[in-house]
Amino acid sequence: MFTIPTADSLVTFIKDFTGSTNDEEIKKCIFMAEMSMRNIELPANRCDPYAPENIGVADANGHIQIPGDMNKPILFFKQGRQVTTTASATGTTGQLTIVLTTTPTQSISNGMLVTGSGIALGATIVSVGTGISGGTITLSLVNTGTVSGTLTFSTTGVTSSQTGPWIVYDRIGDRDIITQSMVAQLYLQPVNVPAVIRGKFSEVGQRYQFLPYIAQGDLINMYYYKAWPLLFSPVEDIIISATGTVGSIVGAGPWTATITGMTGTTGLSTGSTITAIAGSGSIGTGVITVVNVIGDTSITILCTGGTAPTAGTVTAIKAINQTVQNNAVLATWAEGYVYGTLREYYIKRHNDQDAAVYDAKFKEAWNVVEDQNNLGKWSGGHTRLTSVWQPRQYRQYNIK
Repeated sequence: MFTIPTADSLVTFIKDFTGSTNDEEIKKCIFMAEMSMRNIELPANRCDPYAPENIGVADANGHIQIPGDMNKPILFFKQGRQVTTTASATGTTGQLTIVLTTTPTQSISNGMLVTGSGIALGATIVSVGTGISGGTITLSLVNTGTVSGTLTFSTTGVTSSQTGPWIVYDRIGDRDIITQSMVAQLYLQPVNVPAVIRGKFSEVGQRYQFLPYIAQGDLINMYYYKAWPLLFSPVEDIIISATGTVGSIVGAGPWTATITGMTGTTGLSTGSTITAIAGSGSIGTGVITVVNVIGDTSITILCTGGTAPTAGTVTAIKAINQTVQNNAVLATWAEGYVYGTLREYYIKRHNDQDAAVYDAKFKEAWNVVEDQNNLGKWSGGHTRLTSVWQPRQYRQYNIK
Protein backbone atom coordinates (compact mmCIF):
# COMPACT_ATOMS: atom_id res chain seq x y z
CA MET A 1 0.00 0.00 0.00
CA PHE A 2 1.34 3.43 -0.94
CA THR A 3 1.95 5.72 1.99
CA ILE A 4 3.59 9.06 2.66
CA PRO A 5 5.79 8.17 5.65
CA THR A 6 7.54 11.48 6.36
CA ALA A 7 7.25 15.22 5.93
CA ASP A 8 10.11 15.21 3.41
CA SER A 9 8.27 12.50 1.43
CA LEU A 10 5.17 14.72 1.41
CA VAL A 11 7.19 17.61 -0.02
CA THR A 12 8.59 15.32 -2.72
CA PHE A 13 5.10 14.01 -3.55
CA ILE A 14 3.64 17.51 -3.92
CA LYS A 15 6.61 18.67 -6.00
CA ASP A 16 6.28 15.70 -8.35
CA PHE A 17 2.51 16.22 -8.62
CA THR A 18 2.65 19.95 -9.32
CA GLY A 19 5.99 20.21 -11.10
CA SER A 20 7.27 22.67 -8.49
CA THR A 21 10.98 22.83 -7.68
CA ASN A 22 10.66 25.07 -4.61
CA ASP A 23 10.86 23.12 -1.32
CA GLU A 24 10.26 26.17 0.87
CA GLU A 25 7.15 27.13 -1.06
CA ILE A 26 5.70 23.63 -0.56
CA LYS A 27 6.55 23.68 3.17
CA LYS A 28 4.67 26.97 3.55
CA CYS A 29 1.65 25.47 1.77
CA ILE A 30 1.79 22.45 4.13
CA PHE A 31 1.79 24.83 7.10
CA MET A 32 -1.23 26.70 5.74
CA ALA A 33 -3.06 23.38 5.26
CA GLU A 34 -2.26 22.38 8.84
CA MET A 35 -3.90 25.53 10.13
CA SER A 36 -7.21 24.25 8.74
CA MET A 37 -6.73 20.76 10.18
CA ARG A 38 -5.87 21.52 13.79
CA ASN A 39 -9.29 20.47 15.12
CA ILE A 40 -9.56 17.17 13.24
CA GLU A 41 -10.79 14.39 15.55
CA LEU A 42 -9.09 11.16 14.51
CA PRO A 43 -8.90 7.96 16.57
CA ALA A 44 -5.10 8.09 16.35
CA ASN A 45 -5.15 11.37 18.31
CA ARG A 46 -7.06 9.98 21.28
CA CYS A 47 -5.15 9.55 24.54
CA ASP A 48 -5.19 6.52 26.84
CA PRO A 49 -7.36 7.54 29.85
CA TYR A 50 -5.81 4.78 31.97
CA ALA A 51 -2.20 5.89 31.44
CA PRO A 52 -0.70 7.58 34.53
CA GLU A 53 0.12 10.78 32.62
CA ASN A 54 -3.58 11.20 31.76
CA ILE A 55 -4.89 10.86 35.32
CA GLY A 56 -5.31 14.30 36.86
CA VAL A 57 -4.70 14.90 40.57
CA ALA A 58 -6.99 17.50 42.15
CA ASP A 59 -5.45 20.51 43.91
CA ALA A 60 -6.61 22.10 47.17
CA ASN A 61 -9.57 23.72 45.37
CA GLY A 62 -10.67 20.51 43.69
CA HIS A 63 -9.37 21.69 40.31
CA ILE A 64 -7.16 19.93 37.77
CA GLN A 65 -4.72 21.63 35.41
CA ILE A 66 -5.73 21.39 31.75
CA PRO A 67 -3.14 19.18 29.99
CA GLY A 68 -0.87 21.05 27.61
CA ASP A 69 -1.46 18.55 24.80
CA MET A 70 -5.26 18.63 24.97
CA ASN A 71 -7.18 19.48 21.82
CA LYS A 72 -10.74 18.54 22.84
CA PRO A 73 -12.08 16.64 25.87
CA ILE A 74 -14.21 13.56 25.24
CA LEU A 75 -15.11 12.20 28.68
CA PHE A 76 -13.69 12.31 32.20
CA PHE A 77 -14.37 9.73 34.90
CA LYS A 78 -13.42 8.93 38.48
CA GLN A 79 -12.79 5.35 39.51
CA GLY A 80 -10.25 5.56 42.34
CA ARG A 81 -7.15 4.55 40.43
CA GLN A 82 -3.74 4.83 42.05
CA VAL A 83 -1.21 7.08 40.34
CA THR A 84 2.54 6.49 40.39
CA THR A 85 5.14 8.73 38.78
CA THR A 86 8.89 9.24 39.05
CA ALA A 87 11.41 12.07 39.01
CA SER A 88 15.03 12.64 39.99
CA ALA A 89 15.79 14.71 43.08
CA THR A 90 18.52 15.65 45.53
CA GLY A 91 18.41 16.22 49.29
CA THR A 92 20.46 16.39 52.47
CA THR A 93 20.42 14.08 55.48
CA GLY A 94 18.24 15.40 58.32
CA GLN A 95 16.37 17.92 56.15
CA LEU A 96 12.65 17.98 55.40
CA THR A 97 13.12 19.19 51.85
CA ILE A 98 14.20 17.76 48.51
CA VAL A 99 14.85 19.52 45.19
CA LEU A 100 13.56 18.07 41.92
CA THR A 101 16.15 17.82 39.15
CA THR A 102 13.65 16.55 36.56
CA THR A 103 9.94 17.18 36.06
CA PRO A 104 7.57 14.25 36.81
CA THR A 105 5.58 13.01 33.80
CA GLN A 106 2.46 13.01 36.02
CA SER A 107 1.57 15.94 38.26
CA ILE A 108 2.36 15.37 41.93
CA SER A 109 0.31 16.68 44.85
CA ASN A 110 0.28 16.98 48.63
CA GLY A 111 -0.25 13.69 50.46
CA MET A 112 1.60 11.55 47.93
CA LEU A 113 3.91 8.87 49.33
CA VAL A 114 7.59 9.36 48.44
CA THR A 115 10.11 6.49 48.24
CA GLY A 116 13.71 6.29 47.10
CA SER A 117 17.32 6.56 48.22
CA GLY A 118 17.64 8.67 51.38
CA ILE A 119 13.87 9.08 51.87
CA ALA A 120 12.38 8.09 55.25
CA LEU A 121 9.92 5.20 55.27
CA GLY A 122 6.37 6.57 55.10
CA ALA A 123 7.38 10.10 54.08
CA THR A 124 4.68 12.04 52.25
CA ILE A 125 4.54 15.39 50.49
CA VAL A 126 3.51 18.27 52.77
CA SER A 127 4.16 21.09 50.29
CA VAL A 128 4.57 20.32 46.61
CA GLY A 129 6.05 23.71 45.66
CA THR A 130 6.07 24.15 41.88
CA GLY A 131 6.23 20.40 41.23
CA ILE A 132 8.65 20.88 38.34
CA SER A 133 12.41 20.61 37.84
CA GLY A 134 14.21 22.98 40.21
CA GLY A 135 11.27 23.12 42.63
CA THR A 136 11.59 22.41 46.36
CA ILE A 137 9.29 19.81 47.98
CA THR A 138 8.67 19.62 51.72
CA LEU A 139 8.21 16.17 53.24
CA SER A 140 6.52 14.95 56.43
CA LEU A 141 9.65 13.14 57.67
CA VAL A 142 13.32 14.14 57.58
CA ASN A 143 15.62 12.48 55.09
CA THR A 144 17.44 9.46 56.52
CA GLY A 145 20.36 9.84 54.12
CA THR A 146 21.59 11.76 51.10
CA VAL A 147 18.76 11.87 48.59
CA SER A 148 19.80 11.02 45.04
CA GLY A 149 18.65 9.25 41.91
CA THR A 150 15.07 8.50 40.94
CA LEU A 151 12.27 8.90 43.50
CA THR A 152 8.79 7.43 43.21
CA PHE A 153 5.69 9.48 44.04
CA SER A 154 2.40 7.63 44.50
CA THR A 155 -1.08 8.29 45.82
CA THR A 156 -1.78 6.53 49.10
CA GLY A 157 -4.87 4.80 50.35
CA VAL A 158 -6.52 5.00 46.95
CA THR A 159 -7.44 1.73 45.28
CA SER A 160 -9.85 0.87 42.52
CA SER A 161 -13.29 0.20 43.98
CA GLN A 162 -15.32 -2.77 42.72
CA THR A 163 -18.62 -1.60 44.21
CA GLY A 164 -18.72 2.09 43.36
CA PRO A 165 -19.95 4.65 43.35
CA TRP A 166 -18.04 5.81 40.32
CA ILE A 167 -18.58 9.17 38.65
CA VAL A 168 -18.67 9.91 34.92
CA TYR A 169 -18.29 13.60 34.10
CA ASP A 170 -19.89 15.21 31.04
CA ARG A 171 -18.75 18.54 29.70
CA ILE A 172 -20.91 21.68 30.11
CA GLY A 173 -20.16 25.36 29.59
CA ASP A 174 -18.05 27.43 31.95
CA ARG A 175 -21.00 29.70 32.81
CA ASP A 176 -23.06 26.67 33.84
CA ILE A 177 -20.33 25.15 36.00
CA ILE A 178 -19.78 28.41 37.90
CA THR A 179 -23.47 29.17 38.51
CA GLN A 180 -24.39 25.60 39.44
CA SER A 181 -21.40 25.24 41.77
CA MET A 182 -22.70 28.22 43.77
CA VAL A 183 -25.73 26.16 44.81
CA ALA A 184 -23.97 22.79 44.88
CA GLN A 185 -24.27 22.61 48.67
CA LEU A 186 -28.06 22.47 48.28
CA TYR A 187 -27.97 19.12 46.48
CA LEU A 188 -29.70 16.41 48.48
CA GLN A 189 -27.41 13.72 49.86
CA PRO A 190 -28.86 10.48 48.50
CA VAL A 191 -29.10 7.45 50.79
CA ASN A 192 -28.96 4.77 48.14
CA VAL A 193 -26.69 6.05 45.40
CA PRO A 194 -26.59 4.32 42.03
CA ALA A 195 -23.51 2.43 40.95
CA VAL A 196 -22.63 5.16 38.43
CA ILE A 197 -23.25 8.87 39.03
CA ARG A 198 -23.17 11.31 36.13
CA GLY A 199 -21.37 14.51 37.07
CA LYS A 200 -20.26 17.56 35.13
CA PHE A 201 -17.02 19.37 34.37
CA SER A 202 -16.00 22.53 32.58
CA GLU A 203 -12.99 24.71 31.86
CA VAL A 204 -12.61 27.70 34.18
CA GLY A 205 -9.42 29.64 33.52
CA GLN A 206 -6.63 27.15 32.94
CA ARG A 207 -8.13 24.40 35.11
CA TYR A 208 -11.01 21.95 35.12
CA GLN A 209 -13.75 22.30 37.70
CA PHE A 210 -16.11 19.46 38.66
CA LEU A 211 -19.58 18.78 40.04
CA PRO A 212 -20.04 16.93 42.35
CA TYR A 213 -17.03 18.48 44.04
CA ILE A 214 -13.81 16.52 44.25
CA ALA A 215 -11.36 16.72 47.14
CA GLN A 216 -7.65 17.45 47.09
CA GLY A 217 -5.77 14.39 45.86
CA ASP A 218 -8.77 12.88 44.05
CA LEU A 219 -7.91 11.23 40.75
CA ILE A 220 -9.74 11.89 37.49
CA ASN A 221 -9.15 9.80 34.37
CA MET A 222 -9.08 12.18 31.39
CA TYR A 223 -10.01 10.93 27.93
CA TYR A 224 -9.42 13.49 25.20
CA TYR A 225 -8.19 14.23 21.70
CA LYS A 226 -4.55 15.26 21.76
CA ALA A 227 -3.08 18.18 19.87
CA TRP A 228 -0.63 16.96 17.22
CA PRO A 229 2.79 18.35 16.29
CA LEU A 230 3.03 20.27 13.02
CA LEU A 231 5.34 18.91 10.35
CA PHE A 232 8.75 20.60 10.17
CA SER A 233 8.36 22.11 13.65
CA PRO A 234 11.59 21.94 15.75
CA VAL A 235 12.34 18.88 17.86
CA GLU A 236 14.53 18.93 20.97
CA ASP A 237 18.08 17.65 20.54
CA ILE A 238 18.43 13.98 21.47
CA ILE A 239 21.47 11.95 22.54
CA ILE A 240 22.06 9.23 19.96
CA SER A 241 25.13 7.63 21.54
CA ALA A 242 26.87 8.04 24.89
CA THR A 243 30.31 7.37 23.41
CA GLY A 244 32.19 6.97 20.13
CA THR A 245 35.68 6.90 18.63
CA VAL A 246 36.69 9.24 15.80
CA GLY A 247 39.09 7.87 13.14
CA SER A 248 39.86 7.55 9.42
CA ILE A 249 40.02 11.33 8.91
CA VAL A 250 40.38 12.31 5.22
CA GLY A 251 40.59 15.68 3.44
CA ALA A 252 41.96 19.17 3.90
CA GLY A 253 38.63 20.91 4.49
CA PRO A 254 35.93 19.82 4.30
CA TRP A 255 36.89 16.64 6.13
CA THR A 256 35.31 13.20 6.31
CA ALA A 257 35.74 10.87 9.27
CA THR A 258 34.24 7.78 10.79
CA ILE A 259 32.82 7.39 14.28
CA THR A 260 32.92 3.81 15.55
CA GLY A 261 32.10 2.13 18.86
CA MET A 262 28.79 3.95 19.22
CA THR A 263 26.09 2.66 21.57
CA GLY A 264 23.46 3.21 18.86
CA THR A 265 22.64 5.06 15.64
CA THR A 266 18.83 5.02 15.74
CA GLY A 267 17.49 8.44 14.81
CA LEU A 268 20.29 9.30 12.38
CA SER A 269 20.06 9.37 8.60
CA THR A 270 21.98 10.90 5.72
CA GLY A 271 22.00 14.66 6.19
CA SER A 272 21.40 14.62 9.96
CA THR A 273 23.33 17.31 11.84
CA ILE A 274 25.19 16.20 14.98
CA THR A 275 27.36 17.50 17.81
CA ALA A 276 29.58 15.72 20.34
CA ILE A 277 31.61 16.58 23.42
CA ALA A 278 35.34 16.30 22.77
CA GLY A 279 37.39 13.82 24.76
CA SER A 280 40.75 12.58 23.55
CA GLY A 281 39.34 13.26 20.07
CA SER A 282 36.78 15.58 18.46
CA ILE A 283 34.43 15.75 15.48
CA GLY A 284 35.60 19.26 14.53
CA THR A 285 34.09 22.68 15.09
CA GLY A 286 32.30 23.26 11.80
CA VAL A 287 28.90 22.02 10.62
CA ILE A 288 28.88 18.24 11.13
CA THR A 289 26.52 16.19 8.99
CA VAL A 290 26.03 12.46 8.61
CA VAL A 291 27.16 11.11 5.22
CA ASN A 292 26.33 7.47 5.83
CA VAL A 293 24.94 5.30 8.62
CA ILE A 294 27.18 2.24 8.35
CA GLY A 295 25.41 0.16 10.99
CA ASP A 296 24.26 0.12 14.59
CA THR A 297 27.64 1.24 15.93
CA SER A 298 29.29 3.44 13.30
CA ILE A 299 28.68 6.37 10.94
CA THR A 300 30.58 8.51 8.44
CA ILE A 301 30.51 12.26 8.98
CA LEU A 302 31.40 15.39 7.00
CA CYS A 303 32.86 18.44 8.77
CA THR A 304 32.41 21.68 6.82
CA GLY A 305 34.18 24.79 8.07
CA GLY A 306 35.83 25.32 11.41
CA THR A 307 38.66 23.05 12.50
CA ALA A 308 39.34 19.47 11.47
CA PRO A 309 38.21 16.41 13.45
CA THR A 310 40.86 14.69 15.57
CA ALA A 311 41.21 10.99 16.26
CA GLY A 312 40.12 9.76 19.69
CA THR A 313 37.09 9.35 21.88
CA VAL A 314 34.04 11.63 22.09
CA THR A 315 30.92 11.53 24.28
CA ALA A 316 27.27 12.64 24.15
CA ILE A 317 26.79 12.42 20.39
CA LYS A 318 23.58 14.39 19.74
CA ALA A 319 21.27 14.85 16.77
CA ILE A 320 20.47 18.56 16.47
CA ASN A 321 18.37 20.85 14.27
CA GLN A 322 15.76 18.14 13.86
CA THR A 323 12.18 18.69 12.72
CA VAL A 324 8.95 16.72 13.07
CA GLN A 325 8.81 14.21 10.22
CA ASN A 326 5.60 12.38 11.09
CA ASN A 327 2.47 12.68 13.21
CA ALA A 328 -0.78 10.81 13.75
CA VAL A 329 -2.63 12.86 11.13
CA LEU A 330 -0.14 12.19 8.32
CA ALA A 331 -0.01 8.52 9.31
CA THR A 332 -3.80 7.97 9.33
CA TRP A 333 -5.29 10.80 7.25
CA ALA A 334 -2.74 11.55 4.51
CA GLU A 335 -5.52 12.70 2.16
CA GLY A 336 -6.07 15.72 4.39
CA TYR A 337 -2.44 16.74 4.00
CA VAL A 338 -2.39 16.12 0.25
CA TYR A 339 -5.66 17.86 -0.64
CA GLY A 340 -5.12 20.70 1.84
CA THR A 341 -1.58 21.38 0.60
CA LEU A 342 -2.65 21.32 -3.07
CA ARG A 343 -5.50 23.73 -2.28
CA GLU A 344 -3.07 26.18 -0.64
CA TYR A 345 -0.54 25.75 -3.46
CA TYR A 346 -3.04 26.66 -6.18
CA ILE A 347 -4.45 29.51 -4.10
CA LYS A 348 -0.91 30.87 -3.85
CA ARG A 349 -0.50 30.45 -7.61
CA HIS A 350 -3.82 32.30 -8.17
CA ASN A 351 -5.28 29.25 -9.91
CA ASP A 352 -8.84 29.49 -8.59
CA GLN A 353 -10.17 26.60 -10.66
CA ASP A 354 -7.69 23.99 -9.37
CA ALA A 355 -7.87 25.47 -5.86
CA ALA A 356 -11.64 24.90 -5.86
CA VAL A 357 -11.19 21.29 -7.03
CA TYR A 358 -8.86 20.38 -4.16
CA ASP A 359 -10.86 22.41 -1.65
CA ALA A 360 -13.86 20.21 -2.52
CA LYS A 361 -11.76 17.06 -2.15
CA PHE A 362 -10.45 18.30 1.23
CA LYS A 363 -13.96 19.04 2.51
CA GLU A 364 -15.21 15.65 1.34
CA ALA A 365 -12.39 13.88 3.20
CA TRP A 366 -13.09 15.99 6.31
CA ASN A 367 -16.83 15.22 6.14
CA VAL A 368 -16.11 11.49 6.12
CA VAL A 369 -14.29 11.89 9.45
CA GLU A 370 -16.98 14.15 10.89
CA ASP A 371 -19.67 11.66 9.88
CA GLN A 372 -17.97 8.95 11.95
CA ASN A 373 -17.81 11.33 14.90
CA ASN A 374 -21.44 12.39 14.60
CA LEU A 375 -22.51 8.76 14.47
CA GLY A 376 -20.70 8.28 17.76
CA LYS A 377 -18.21 5.80 16.33
CA TRP A 378 -15.12 7.86 17.09
CA SER A 379 -16.16 10.69 19.39
CA GLY A 380 -17.12 8.54 22.36
CA GLY A 381 -20.93 8.71 22.09
CA HIS A 382 -22.29 12.08 21.01
CA THR A 383 -21.28 15.67 20.32
CA ARG A 384 -23.64 17.46 22.71
CA LEU A 385 -22.27 19.75 25.40
CA THR A 386 -24.42 18.09 28.05
CA SER A 387 -25.26 14.54 28.96
CA VAL A 388 -28.16 12.81 27.22
CA TRP A 389 -28.98 11.03 30.49
CA GLN A 390 -29.74 14.04 32.61
CA PRO A 391 -31.50 17.37 31.97
CA ARG A 392 -29.65 20.67 31.96
CA GLN A 393 -31.88 22.11 34.71
CA TYR A 394 -32.15 20.25 37.99
CA ARG A 395 -35.26 20.04 40.19
CA GLN A 396 -34.27 17.60 42.93
CA TYR A 397 -34.15 20.26 45.65
CA ASN A 398 -36.27 23.22 46.75
CA ILE A 399 -35.16 26.38 48.48
CA LYS A 400 -37.48 27.74 51.18
